[in-house]
Amino acid sequence: MAKVKLHLLNIFQLKLNQKFIEYEGKNVGVIISQFLGEYKEKLGDDLLDKSRTKLNPQILILLNGRNIKYLKNYKTKLNENDDLYLSFALAGG
Repeated sequence: MAKVKLHLLNIFQLKLNQKFIEYEGKNVGVIISQFLGEYKEKLGDDLLDKSRTKLNPQILILLNGRNIKYLKNYKTKLNENDDLYLSFALAGG
């Protein structure tokens, strides 16, 4: 199991008043499940899917700066000291 740092950006940081949380897990899905188990009630419906068991599909999850959608999504394996980032998709000019 790899120890990773989950960095909370924009709305996540504001809602939870934390910059990062450390977890241990073998893949991204395990880390996100731990995170939701601990903080789901504080996140609000806009950040969760309709079932309230997963993150909204618009949420960006980056592993060391790379979007997990272009890797193996939630099954992406983790290495010791990897950095995960959670961010709500922002756009504008």
